[in-house]
Amino acid sequence: MPSSLELLGRRLRDAPSFIRFAIVGGTATTVDFTFFNVILGGRGDPSTVHLLIAATIGFSFATYTSYQLNARFTFHAARSPGALGRYVGIALGGLLIHNATLLFLRGQLDPSTVIQLNAVKFGALGVSLIWNYFGYRHIAFRA
Repeated sequence: MPSSLELLGRRLRDAPSFIRFAIVGGTATTVDFTFFNVILGGRGDPSTVHLLIAATIGFSFATYTSYQLNARFTFHAARSPGALGRYVGIALGGLLIHNATLLFLRGQLDPSTVIQLNAVKFGALGVSLIWNYFGYRHIAFRA
């Protein structure tokens, strides 16, 4: 069993990759929100189906962007069919977490404007962030 100092050392070594992951995440989030809002067309209270379609398409384009940038910039990993398959698997889990959280927060907060709906989406992305980082780091781009 690793000592506390060894565990702290591992966490500190992961800090630079998490910072790069956050930068890539900001870029991917911009892609996600752009598609999400274009598809919603300015509607603050879309149907559940329209909301999920917009969220899924935005998330999908962001995932592709994120894969390309994370492979090159964050984890310095070779892009391969195996890595892509693992990445897509993690992303699908992240999409399920994201969409479930989006629907949950929408039900709890009842957003009525586009700004409020985007805030709900931001919350859903925050929840899926942890899953995505550790999945990508330890499964998709494992050494």
